[in-house]
Amino acid sequence: MGFVGHRKSILIIDDDPVYMKMVHEWLKGEYRVTMTISGEQAFRWLKENKADLILLDYELPVMPGPQIMEKIRSGADTKTTPVMILTGKNDRESIMRILSLNPADYLLKNIGREELLNKVDGFLR
Repeated sequence: MGFVGHRKSILIIDDDPVYMKMVHEWLKGEYRVTMTISGEQAFRWLKENKADLILLDYELPVMPGPQIMEKIRSGADTKTTPVMILTGKNDRESIMRILSLNPADYLLKNIGREELLNKVDGFLR
């Protein structure tokens, strides 16, 4: 079968189920998409699986995005996994904070389907 059947894997970490389901719908045709609602859930999944890309909500309740990002970067199996930050904030201060984490990219949550697919496809191809 070779690589024909190998679809890249994307892990979404977001506490907004409606938003996450929408992004899942957009991406599931091209990628294997896993959805988790917390850092804890994501790390349980990452123990058993590998993601080619992580879409991480910046503002999560229990363990915020920056803390999750730090943990991803310090994990032996996940330190090279690219992370794109999802955020609803586009003020300069928030963007500077996000960029200081050195994400692969950051995406505003009001991004449209085509733009999101282009960003993800461009990154994973």
